[in-house]
Formats: sequence, C-alpha cells, structure tokens
Amino acid sequence: MVRRTRQVRGAGPSGRAGGLPAVYEGPEELSALLARAGSPHDADAVAERFREAQRLGHERADVIPGLFEDEPRFASPEDARRLYGNLFALWDRLARGLSISREEPEAPPPLAPPAAALPERGASPGTVLPPALVDAVWKHLDALTDRERQRLRDRFDGAQPNVTAWLDALTLPEAAALAVHDLAFEAWAMFDVAFGDRVDTVPFQTLRATHPEPATLETTQPALAAYVSEALDLVAEEDASFGAATRAEAERVLATVAAALTEAVAAEEDA
Repeated sequence: MVRRTRQVRGAGPSGRAGGLPAVYEGPEELSALLARAGSPHDADAVAERFREAQRLGHERADVIPGLFEDEPRFASPEDARRLYGNLFALWDRLARGLSISREEPEAPPPLAPPAAALPERGASPGTVLPPALVDAVWKHLDALTDRERQRLRDRFDGAQPNVTAWLDALTLPEAAALAVHDLAFEAWAMFDVAFGDRVDTVPFQTLRATHPEPATLETTQPALAAYVSEALDLVAEEDASFGAATRAEAERVLATVAAALTEAVAAEEDA
C-alpha cells in the first residue's frame, strides 16, 4: 500500500495484495475459481494474457478486470480472496519466468519481518484513536502470518458478533464487501489495542440506526479516516468496478462501524 504493504490493496514485501494472501494453488484450482466467478477463461488463457501484458509493460490492474465479461460473482468473500490471491500470485510467477505449473521449484519467499511491537493494550485515553497507534497496529497486522491473522479475526467475530452479522447482511458489490470486511476487522483491532476492555459489544440496532446517516470518519476518527482513504484508493487501483458510488457506500459502512465502536468505548471511570 502507499503507507502500508497490505490484502484488497497493493502488493508489498509480505507477498500480500491489499490483505489478500498471494497464494497460487495451481492451474486446476485457478480454472475452477475463474469458472465459478463467471470468467470464460481458464488458467492457460489467463497466463497468456498476463505474459502479453507484462511484455507490453502493463500493470496487472489493467488486465484482471478484462478476464470477466460481467462483474465477477462469488459465493463468499473467501472465494473472492482465493481467486484474487491466485491471480496475483500467478502474475508474480510469470514475471519471474516461471510457468503456470506448480511442479517446478520456486525460490523460497523472503522471510516476513517480525510483527511490529504494539502499544500497551488499553492505555489510550478518551475515545479517539491516536495516529501513532493506527500506524503501529496496521504494521503489526501486516506482519502477521495467515494463521495468526485468522486467529485474530476469530477474536473479532467473538468480540463483535453483531458487527460481522450486520456486514454479512448488507448487499454490496463484491469489491466493496471484501474491503469493508477487512477494514472493519482492522478498525476493531485498533480499538482493541487502544482501549482494551473498555470496548463493549456493539448492538446490532446501533449499526442499523446509524447506517443511513453516520457521522463522517474524519469527524469521529480522523487517523482511521486517513488509513481507510489510503486503503480504498488502492482498492480502486486494483479493481475497475470499484467506482465512485461503490466507494461512497463502502465509506458509509465503515463510518457506521467506526461510529458504533466509538460509542461502545466506556468512559475511563466506568471501565
């Protein structure tokens, strides 16, 4: 990313693209994922398009939208993550001169940097995320292994079941759904580190009532707003279907989540 190396965003040294782990599962799996998403192309055809684009000096973001005649369809966010993770990893393989087969040996990926140290949990006063903490938490998240990140997501689902249920119930384009799920999780991680046990469970009714007209992120959580804006810029660069209207709805959803989490932070004397 511009300021980070993260999964639905740009690829960085961790091998991820915008929160998406760039993992290549082989031509059979990729072909199956493409077919389920509605693409008329299989892995061989995609590889040919990628090679030609790389020869001409094009970016992968210029090529991937053309793999679909209509907006791709996914049964779940996990299917979307797998497909884009496979496409990103295949692009990287071909750029290194490898074939689409998984049988040839690959150079081992560079070791990921150790997870960045976090501030003391619950040590932030008030209810506004400090910019330095936002920066520290995203760097920590970016350095986690996939297993560590999943464990933290499981904690998020357990701590904020109403947020995950509300997000799942929304009807959003796939690019927006993937982005808001990732960014809502990351926002919660920032709140958890900043305010610790002062963060209560967000009521479902609060989300539903706030969603039509939430306060802007810049108003409630300015440091988080800058982070989200950067992340969504990168989503737009990677996915041509993530247009202005889709971005506006993603911003409204994330503003709703941030406002609800902020409201859920108990006063320090009540904690």
